[in-house]
Amino acid sequence: MIEAFRSLGLSEAVERHLRFKRRERGYSEASCVETLVALLAAGGECLDDVRVLSADAGLRRLWRESTLPAAETLRFFLNRFHDEGVVAVRVLHTAFIPEETAGLVGLGAVQRALLEAVQKRVPVQRATLDVDATVIASEKREALPVYEGGAGYQPLQVWWAERAMWVRSQFRDGNVPAQTGVREILTESIAILRGLGVTAIAVRSDSAGYQHVVLDELRRERIPFAISADMSLELRAAVLALPDEAWRPLRQIRMNGEMIAGTREWAEVEFIPDAGSRKKDLEPDRYLVERACPIQLPLFADGQAYHYYATVTNRWDWDGERLLRWSHERCGTVEPAHDVLKNELGGGVLPCGRFGANAAWWQLAILTANLLSALKVIALPLEWRSFRPKRLRFLLLNLVGRIVHHGRRLFLRLARDHPSAVVFLAARQRLAQAT
Repeated sequence: MIEAFRSLGLSEAVERHLRFKRRERGYSEASCVETLVALLAAGGECLDDVRVLSADAGLRRLWRESTLPAAETLRFFLNRFHDEGVVAVRVLHTAFIPEETAGLVGLGAVQRALLEAVQKRVPVQRATLDVDATVIASEKREALPVYEGGAGYQPLQVWWAERAMWVRSQFRDGNVPAQTGVREILTESIAILRGLGVTAIAVRSDSAGYQHVVLDELRRERIPFAISADMSLELRAAVLALPDEAWRPLRQIRMNGEMIAGTREWAEVEFIPDAGSRKKDLEPDRYLVERACPIQLPLFADGQAYHYYATVTNRWDWDGERLLRWSHERCGTVEPAHDVLKNELGGGVLPCGRFGANAAWWQLAILTANLLSALKVIALPLEWRSFRPKRLRFLLLNLVGRIVHHGRRLFLRLARDHPSAVVFLAARQRLAQAT
């Protein structure tokens, strides 16, 4: 992970975009970011866990570092991302998104530098962007209520499905509605990807993205989308008016490629929500509706026991069933990625009550996740790309070795018959070539 961090130019990116220090002495910003990324990749969940890395003399020799930043040093570094004046204007019990501090803007630039470095080595021309918010539960006094109950924070994020990397993230209080700022974060993400040479972009979102300003922006940019639509009274009336023959089984694909009928049915309904969605120079949107078949449906004579779910899209070139399956894939990409951030890379255990410091910790968890994805794409076997951090630690990152200094050279000795030894050697060679 440390070699990947350096070979992809992240040390230089941090030096360019993060400038807190005014004196030469002490640890640099690059050293602090590198240490925090290594800590999160190794499975640490709090700043005090850095003592485990510091106590590993062999790791420090391979790292070429005689000492590592202490927990208090890293805590001071994270606090540099916080500006009390920015959050002080927040009004109690109101949704408020504070302006990002210079440090957080710089950390975002480092994230983009990583995307650019990976894109240069392994270019991808297509991008499916999955937009979703996630709740980080917290009992901190400063945490605000979330819609699910309890208190916490609710970042809004954009996931690049083909690359398995995060494009943009905005850390927010728990009381900020998920639909707030969706258009802005999507616009930024699209601009980032186009700057990286991505030519084909599509967007998927839950109902937080079902807004005229979002749909209009995507239509204007000619970007295909599939977004969950609110089941309004008018839409529900149009759905209930559909004849029985309009409904078809929504089939599922098994591992062997076989198509089988699932528990849902789907239909296409003609629906225009209001004048705000009509565009003279564009085709109207399509509305696809699913209904879940209750097990005890025969007990209900009026048929109202169905649960209905709607999806709006501007894709007319795909069959409705294929489009719905593609829309559902969002849940299998962005939601597991959120789970990784919160439960495997320390993002769900925020370090303090300061908003900016917590935002920086979350951004560093994202940087670690993206770096792991970059490592898999550039240096690891193809079949390893689906491995989550927990499995990568077991197979690769936590290998036990002996450090030997002989003939003025440093050697890392691994067990010859360990199944990951060959992968470890090949990965280091590929990273050396990428430098």
